[in-house]
Parts: sequence; C-alpha cells; structure tokens
Amino acid sequence: MRISSLVWLSSAVSLCATAQIVVYHETATVERGTTRQFTAYVPLSPNAVTWMVNGVVGGAASTGTVTQTGLYRAPATVPASNVVNVQARSNAYPSIIGAARVTIVQPKPNLWSVSPNAPASGAPVTLSLSGGSLLSTAVATVNNVPWTTEFVSSTRLRMTGTFPTAGAYVVRITHPGNGANVSDPVTVNAGAAAPIVVSVTPTAATVTLGTTRAFTSNVPVTWSATAGTISAAGLYTAPAAMPASPTVVVRATSTADTTKFAQATVTLQAGSTTPPPSDPPGPVSPAYTAAARLLDQAAFGPTPAMIAELQQKGVNTWLDEQFAMAETAIPIPDSNGTVSAQTLNRLATAPDQLRQRVAWALGQFLVISANKNPYPNEYVPHLQTLSRNAFGNYRTLLREITLSPQMGKYLDLANSTKAGPNENYPRELLQLFSIGTVLLNPDGTPTGTPAYTQADVVQFARALTGWTYPTAAGSQPGATNWENFSAPAMEPRQGNHDTSAKTLLNGTVLPAGQTVEQDLDGVIDNVFQHPNVGPFVALRLIRNMVKSNPTPGYVQRVAAVFANNGAGIRGDLKAVVRAILTDAEARNDQAGPNDGRLKDPIYFYVSFVRTLGGTIRSNTQMAWVFTNMGQPVSAPQSVFGYYSPLYRLPGNPALFGPEFQIYTPTESVLLGNEMHQVIHNASSDPSIDLTPFTAAAGNVDSLLDVVNQRMFYGRMTAELRAVLRKAVLPSYDNQQRVRTALYLAALSGYYGVQY
Repeated sequence: MRISSLVWLSSAVSLCATAQIVVYHETATVERGTTRQFTAYVPLSPNAVTWMVNGVVGGAASTGTVTQTGLYRAPATVPASNVVNVQARSNAYPSIIGAARVTIVQPKPNLWSVSPNAPASGAPVTLSLSGGSLLSTAVATVNNVPWTTEFVSSTRLRMTGTFPTAGAYVVRITHPGNGANVSDPVTVNAGAAAPIVVSVTPTAATVTLGTTRAFTSNVPVTWSATAGTISAAGLYTAPAAMPASPTVVVRATSTADTTKFAQATVTLQAGSTTPPPSDPPGPVSPAYTAAARLLDQAAFGPTPAMIAELQQKGVNTWLDEQFAMAETAIPIPDSNGTVSAQTLNRLATAPDQLRQRVAWALGQFLVISANKNPYPNEYVPHLQTLSRNAFGNYRTLLREITLSPQMGKYLDLANSTKAGPNENYPRELLQLFSIGTVLLNPDGTPTGTPAYTQADVVQFARALTGWTYPTAAGSQPGATNWENFSAPAMEPRQGNHDTSAKTLLNGTVLPAGQTVEQDLDGVIDNVFQHPNVGPFVALRLIRNMVKSNPTPGYVQRVAAVFANNGAGIRGDLKAVVRAILTDAEARNDQAGPNDGRLKDPIYFYVSFVRTLGGTIRSNTQMAWVFTNMGQPVSAPQSVFGYYSPLYRLPGNPALFGPEFQIYTPTESVLLGNEMHQVIHNASSDPSIDLTPFTAAAGNVDSLLDVVNQRMFYGRMTAELRAVLRKAVLPSYDNQQRVRTALYLAALSGYYGVQY
C-alpha cells in the first residue's frame, strides 16, 4: 500500500511538471473598449484557475480587465504597448500558467461608400465618405496617401485632395495611433481632367500711376504684367512714370496648365502732381476709397492728410516708410491712472500708425491685464515688448514674453519650481499664444484633432521651471525672489529646475541634465516650429486688422509667408503684415456680405476722432468710459482678452464675430451717448475739427457729400443718404445740421463695421 501511494505521488509530481494550461483563443485581436471570452483547458484535477492580465489578478484599467469566468474587456484607450497577455493560473498548481496573446487595436472603421465616385482628375475635389463607428481622429487615404480629412459625424467624413490622373483609386479610413485599424477599401474611379478655364476679375481697369488695384482669379494662377508689378496674391502696382504705352496687360496663367491663361487690360493714367485735396467735393474717386480702406486696416483709421499721402506714394512705398519709421516711445507713467490715457493718446496721434495697429492686434491674444498687474511697471513693459517686436520675428517675441517679469506674474511662471511646476503659463503658451487647442490645416480650418493633451502641459511646465524675478538693487539673489520688475527678463535658478528628460510636442525630447536656459530654448523652438503657428497667428491678425471671416485661401497665403518670408526665414512679422494688407482679399474694395469686422469701442472711438481731424490728450480723463463699454483700456477681463477670437456672430453661428461678444444693447447705448458728447463738445477732450462740415452745411447735399467722403470713403448707400437727408433738413441752423448728420452717420451700421 505504501509503495503504490508513492508511485501515485511520483506520477502526480511528474504530471504537474509537464502539464500545460491552454487558453483559447491562443491569439486574439480585440478592439479597445470591447470584450472577448476566453476559456482554459486544464489537464489537471482540480481544474479551477485564476484569471490575470500581465500577471495582475483581474487585470487593470490600463491593460484591460478579466473576470474570473474569463471575460476580458480591453482598456478604453490603446496602451503604449498594445500587446497584453490574458493568463489562466492553476489554483491547484500555481506555477502552471497558460496565456493568450492579445493585440489591442483601434476600432475598425466601416466604409460603405464614397461620393462622387467619378470625379474629374487634375483639380481639387471634396469627397463625402459614408460609414460607421468613425472617430474624430479618423484619417482618410487615397492609395495610402493621406488626404485632408474633416470629421463630420460618427457616420460621415469629408476629405479633400486631388486625383492627378484618370484611373482607379483605393480609399481607406484609418483610426491612427498605436493599434491603428484600417477599413475595407472602396474604389473611386477618377475621370479625365476637367478642362481648365481661367478668368480674371476685373477684366479692365483704369489705374493711376503709382497706385494699386487688386485682381482675382477663379483658379490658382501665376500673375504677370507688361508694365508695373503684380504680387503673387494679385495686387497690381502701377509704375511711377508713364511707360511707352498707357495700356498694360495683366495675365493670370494657370499653375496646373501653363497653356491656359486669362488677361485683363489696365489703362494707366497720370495722377495729380500735387496731393489731392483733403475734402474733394461730390463723388469720391476709387483711389481715395482704396487709400482710406487700407488705413482702416493698417492704422487706427485714416486722417485726410494720411489719405493724401498714401494716394501719392502708393501702398508699398507707404508700407516701407511705416516699417522704417522710428518707434513711438511708451513711457512708464508715475501713476497707473495715466496708463490708459497715454495709450489712447498714442493710438490717436502717433505717426507710426502701422506699428500701433499691429502691436495692438498682437496684444489682443498675447494678453496681460492691470486686473492682476495694477502698477505701471507691472504692465507697461509688456506694451513696450509688443511695440518693439511688432515688425520683428515671432520666435523672439514669444521668448521675450516668456521671460518677461510682467508675464511671470500674470500667468504665474515666476517661481515655478520642480517641487510644484505651475501649469498656467505653459497652458496659455500653447492654447492662446501659438497653436490653439486643435490641429489646423494650412488654411486655418480645424481638423478636429486635439493639438495637445494635459500630459503635454505637464511636460512643458516641468521644462519651464527655475525662473524667478530679477534681483532687486542692493539685494542678494535668492533661490526665489519676491516680485520685482526692474529688469526686462527673469533670472534662472538651476536648483529649482526639473532636470529630468521631457517629451514635448511631436515627440521632441529635451534630454536630462539640461540647464534652465537650454530647456527654455527647447520649448520655444518646439512651439515655434509647430505647423499650427503660421495659420494661428495669421488668422488672429487678419481678424483684428481686416475681417472676421477671411476665406481659407487668404489665411493659407498669409500662413505661407509666416513659414517662409521669401528668404527662408520663418516668423517674419513684417512680411506677414505686408502679406495681410496687400492680399487681393484685403484690397478688394467691393465688400461682400461676410466681409468686415465690427469696430470695438476703442477702435471706434479713436478712429472717429482721427476721421474728424481731432486729438486725444495724453492726460485725458475719458479713458474710464471704456470700462462701461466692456473694454477697459488697460484691463482685459481675462487671459482671453476683451472678447474671444472664436465668438460666433449672434443669430448666425456659421460666422465669426468676436467683437459682438461685448456689443450688448447696454454698450450700444453707452457708445451712442459718448458719440453725442464728443460731437457736442468739439473743443473739449477729445477735440475734433468740424470746420469742413460746417463750411458745407449751407447746402444739405454738400454736407452729406463731405460726410460721405470723410466717414464712408465714398460708399454711403442711397438708403442711408436718404435717411440722413430727411433727418438733417429740419435742423434750425448749420451747427445743428452738422451735429445731426455726424451723430446719425456714426451710429449707422455702415460706420460701425470696418469693411
């Protein structure tokens, strides 16, 4: 009996040493977030097992979970290593473990159809993809080449691209990332290329020597002219002197087929040898309108003298002179009460108007506020930085703002240490200063894919630790200094810096052991080189200077200049500003229904004063009125500025209208009241010159001619003129006529919108 027991025990030990548990399915592919049932074959008795994932009983959220009946649920997101082991361990003999190899993948997108199925080749086409279980990260490919993909819904995508030649093309959808999954293919049969027909608008124009005229084409073209010059965007500049023939041919040649072109005829005419009068009677010339419109965009509104100067010199010469003009100094006043007053005075009277307009536009998204930085030395240096870099390089501007003690206080980067990295500035550097929250196409349209994650913000915060305020005069440098704004840049403290490796956007790694300065430059380079920055900056500057709803083509042309100024330099703001202002879309003097931007209160007020030949004193007491109108001069309400650049037009959410966010019925009434004060106190502050209007007021039509010329640049509609005429006629004297005409004209939508 004892011998037989020993034989049995020996056999059991031998069996235990050699038996294997088999898990079915031995290999499996499971989409993230879904389940798969596994079973175990156990050639032992008893046959109970414990289920595990990667050695963890029951699994974990990051690798997937498994019940003790073998039901595996994949994690909600695909892990970095998308292969896990679902294991069954013998309860009787714990050393015996069977495993199934599980590959976790993205859900397989369904693709049912693509339309149109027979597009013409050789030209851009938009395809509509119908399917199911589509994610916002879906990418569509044609013959394995990615196309621009727009997520519409979980059952529909749009994609844009070009079929270069006729033939059959295979379309697929991929859910990218670790564990990518590809849909079944759908074949699209591209037909023969549609014939290219080029057209030019206008087909004929009369242009004064030295001035400009914008031309547009229906397809991508290369522009040329037999005399004068024409930009890549279609802005024609007439020669300064009359050539042998006054007739010039402007040609637009298709970039896709250079044998296809269209032409326009330009008739050159000599301009006046003296500057045009500041108040021409009767109809206003197209050249006057064009000059005034550019100054609406490139300055805080036109003055009669600047219009005359621009007409005489032409757009490019005027821009060259503005770029070269000495910068108007921005002093730090003795008390914060005069910061706003000095700002209004500078915007209204500074000769370097282009710099003022660009610096102000930059300040609408590179924001600090007296709400948190209440003293002049905590606020004004930020304005100096924007002004100094308005025509410089955007990388330099980003770096100087990052190191600014003023920004260090406003967004809490000063004294951020490795023990507790502050995420405030790193987050706004990404979201508001450079790339935005979603990836952008080159034309500024969103792809729907997040541009960064919270994990990225953490990495940037760690990389930007170790900066403190400048050391006060007579003090010893501390590990962390108290608030001090006596120097233009914060000081590094290596002991407070996180020196471990960091992974930034697009997989860029800052190696361990770097200095505070090295990591800072790595951060600035990583952000500056991101493909979003060009369209992001282009879109915000265009919206602040020209129009709220630029076409994608306009944004893409300006973004291309940001990427390369023509000399291989990225981020050249001077080139970007020139591209914005000389683009054919900006120089089109025939406004469309979606053109223009609502004038915010500060721009409205300052441009009205300039239009009427006025000035605002540097110690003006009027700055407070803008607080009531939602735009306190030195105190934007938040890091988003006075209003969100993404605010939609009330009643028409398809269009953007940022300034409408602070244009409520209350603000509109307050603005009307302020215009009444300005007009009825012309010799006060601000002072305005009503002489040209009073001189014409003896005849209502003559008065309206001057109002049309000075306030609407010759574009007053017949309907508005009729309303103004009816209102002005009963006035009992010339002064009352002038006040009535100007007040009602200023409150009209035609004046309230810059278009």
